[in-house]
Amino acid sequence: MEAYIARQPIFDRKMNVYGYELLYRKGLNNFYEGLDDGQSTSELIRNAFLVMQFNELTNGTKAFINFSRKLLENQTPLLLPKETIVVEILERVEANEVVIESCKELKRKGYILALDDFVFNEAFLPLIELADIIKIEFNAVPQKEQLRLIKKYKGIKFLAEKIETREDYEIASEMGYDFFQGYFFSKPVILASKKIEVLNSNLIKMIEELNQEEPNYQKVVEIIERDLGLTYKLLKLANSTFFASQNKIYSIKQALVRLGIGEMKKWAYLMTLREIRNNKNNELIINCLVRGKSMELLSIEMGMKNKHLEFFLTGMFSSMDTLLNRKMEDIIIDLPLTSDVEEALLKKDNQLRRVLDKVICYELGRWDQVGEVFSQGVTSERFTDLYFKALKW
Repeated sequence: MEAYIARQPIFDRKMNVYGYELLYRKGLNNFYEGLDDGQSTSELIRNAFLVMQFNELTNGTKAFINFSRKLLENQTPLLLPKETIVVEILERVEANEVVIESCKELKRKGYILALDDFVFNEAFLPLIELADIIKIEFNAVPQKEQLRLIKKYKGIKFLAEKIETREDYEIASEMGYDFFQGYFFSKPVILASKKIEVLNSNLIKMIEELNQEEPNYQKVVEIIERDLGLTYKLLKLANSTFFASQNKIYSIKQALVRLGIGEMKKWAYLMTLREIRNNKNNELIINCLVRGKSMELLSIEMGMKNKHLEFFLTGMFSSMDTLLNRKMEDIIIDLPLTSDVEEALLKKDNQLRRVLDKVICYELGRWDQVGEVFSQGVTSERFTDLYFKALKW
């Protein structure tokens, strides 16, 4: 039986991922048909804990899960580990005596409670007193009202939902929000005073040499040796368990021989992301890597193994303009990429771009827009399997 779950990251003020909200999806072509809130959550719990690898879904952080009135009255959250979940109380839940007593019991047992899509109503005062987190849809509630609530309930942490731009994030942060949710990296705000990141020139030189028809190993060795950080990282990789061998590697040349041209290319491209990684972009980089690996696995599944690196690079560099705060047109000039990859990154219609768009739709939980990929011999069930393999990788 196929199982579907969407997830959306929740960040703290230091831009670390605090958790993921897990959302139920019935399938690729429909959403909540025939299911109420309680059934949806029950299916989500079954899929997350019994069908899929829960820890891989949350990457070891907390899972925000919606609970209906009926599930709260039945104390369903008590079946789940308090260390790994946040109990989200849906805005449609009536704050009756049974619900309030159930929430008090959850608090006594150490569970974290969050009020979802919060709009102030005196009927919710008993739940407000129990809440650890209040979630407010940032662009749906007047900012004056948001500020009033944040100042009034100082013992509660506030989470800004539907933060879609960097500008939204900056404003919410100044207002005093503790957590932020939404794909705000997808629409970056470019400020004239903002630092523009650059790619490591030694990595670019190494990639250019590795992409020659007959790469000169000695040139590659010399480039790496000029960079202490690259030398350390390459030797560490060559001696890792992934390339396990009885003989320890002590030189760059030995490392190149052990890894081979294909792995060296992939490693070099991966390092371009690692070089610009920080707390603010860490989750976006993870998304890019998952996209890249998903596309690579899809290319193999579609019988295009000979183009697996192109698929991988298209996914991996899909948000490089956001990461570097530069136009994609300027970035691809610096990178030795094939014309197909360049066109895909510039959003021109080709096979790489079409597959990338479907992977992004899957990532966002927009499964009703994914279907076309499956006409190429990849079933929806197999697509889900490949995506979670990429997530694990």
